[in-house]
Amino acid sequence: MRHSCRPRFRSSEQGSFTIEASLVFPLLLFCAITLLFVSLYAYQNVYLQQIARTAAERLAFSWDNSHKDLMTGNYHPAENDGLYFRLTQNNVSDLFGRLVSNGATEIVLPSEDAKGLVERKLVRISPLLPQGVTGTAKFSNYLLDQQVEVRLQKAFHLSPVMSRWFNANQTGGRAVSHVVEPVELIRITDITRTYFRAIKDRISPQKAREALVEPANGNLAGPSITIKSERQAAAYLRSLVGGSEVVLITESGKSRTIDALDARGISHQAFYSLTESQLRAEQMPKDVELLNEGTQVKGVVWHFFKKNANEKSVPSNSFRKELERKGIVVVIHN
Repeated sequence: MRHSCRPRFRSSEQGSFTIEASLVFPLLLFCAITLLFVSLYAYQNVYLQQIARTAAERLAFSWDNSHKDLMTGNYHPAENDGLYFRLTQNNVSDLFGRLVSNGATEIVLPSEDAKGLVERKLVRISPLLPQGVTGTAKFSNYLLDQQVEVRLQKAFHLSPVMSRWFNANQTGGRAVSHVVEPVELIRITDITRTYFRAIKDRISPQKAREALVEPANGNLAGPSITIKSERQAAAYLRSLVGGSEVVLITESGKSRTIDALDARGISHQAFYSLTESQLRAEQMPKDVELLNEGTQVKGVVWHFFKKNANEKSVPSNSFRKELERKGIVVVIHN
């Protein structure tokens, strides 16, 4: 009887599904968990790479002026890093970094401590980093190639077993962005082409060093000019922008006299004694119409001249914001 049961047990399929499932399910579960952790690891790597790339690009974009907003690029015209910061405070000594032990400027992120101008520029990216993200920011100046490098890392939490298997306790991202200054390049090229022949062999090294002294802020404003009338303000504006007075007709048939239309098609208007109600009712609608038309003028700038230094802000803040919303740039002359 005992021998007759063995063939039936071997040929019976009862319980085979349970046995197969018990053997295959742990393998499938392990593969699913592994795929989940690999996906999370890859996502966090890509996430940090994108943050590093964005941080490097924003630092490189705003490198010419540390007062620029990293998000919008806006800055006040009176705020700058000085005329000769590229020669004295921009790590020019990095050019000799391969000859002597002089490395590039590097800071730890996030950080609030900054000594020189380069460190103050690099540390500005700290508030934009998400919580838990650390790393470094480095600036290297090789004259024709100025680089901003950002390295970021973030802890990646795994179970002890998975951590031993994959040896992945943190993720990281790295990005390098090159500082490009087209305006500065054009300015240097024009200066070289225009004045190189004139000053060649005509200036001593001592005088050349004296010429690179940072000018005082008071010397940047130029000669003082007193404006006493609307006509005088318009004449000064034409000489300032190199424009000419023209009369344009809007689409609605209204006549608009432009105080100074420069070579780029920018309309400049001088205001000395008009009130905000007059400007809002008469002048602003015409300029907004010309702006929306976009063919006769490419932009509109309103210049306000104060009658005296103690005069309150003209225009008011609310009217100035209204003008800026409509696309009109406001410049106030003291």
